[in-house]
Amino acid sequence: MSKKNQDRRSEIQKILIRQESVKVEELAEALHVTPETIRTDLNYLEQKGFLFRKHGGAALRTGNTEMPMDIRMQENTDVKKAISEAAFELIKDDMVLYFGASSTPLYLGRMLVLRKNLTVVTTSLDMIETLASGPHKIILLGGYYHRIGRSLSGESAREMVSEIHFDISFSGMNGCRGADGPCTLATDEIPIDKEAIRNSEMNVLMSDSSKFDMTGPFQYAQFRDFDILITDSHLKQADRERVKIRDIREV
Repeated sequence: MSKKNQDRRSEIQKILIRQESVKVEELAEALHVTPETIRTDLNYLEQKGFLFRKHGGAALRTGNTEMPMDIRMQENTDVKKAISEAAFELIKDDMVLYFGASSTPLYLGRMLVLRKNLTVVTTSLDMIETLASGPHKIILLGGYYHRIGRSLSGESAREMVSEIHFDISFSGMNGCRGADGPCTLATDEIPIDKEAIRNSEMNVLMSDSSKFDMTGPFQYAQFRDFDILITDSHLKQADRERVKIRDIREV
């Protein structure tokens, strides 16, 4: 990277730290470059995990800020679809499945129409919308409404999960840097996810490799709780060794 690019991107980072969100046109005017140059800079900084893109600009990514689900669905879409295709191969007819409120499994939800007689249990309203027109039995866990994640959580949801035996639970994560398991930003969902993992025959963690460089304040499980990790081919060897999940499938 040229020093000119590095200096400009450093300035963008400073502006984002101060303002928390920026517009492409405003940055272009302030830094005397074209909007296309700014878009390239923002894409680069997004890949580094510093920000997330939104329409017309970007917002600062912090360890304590959860992205809205519509923004999360726009991140690494090709990778998430490939991960979901690999996860789909694990699902057979007549299974009982649990889906946490994560963006990656939503792509998997779209494929379930190709299986028969499934029971899907979830806290995710987006998953319900994905499955609503399909043929499967759906159980939405009740509780308090979490606006950003568009999910439900609370003790009543945990109690419901504790009474269900799952063939497979599918989980995602916000990050795991410095932890020995996946982390989340939503503390209310932790007891529900723990219960689902405890009651499942197979636990699958779905995450693109970039999440291994990101932090999350609340760890909801340990890597040893999972049977399979499905990720992309950019997983670092150090992360592979740290995870110690026996079955790691790269797409």
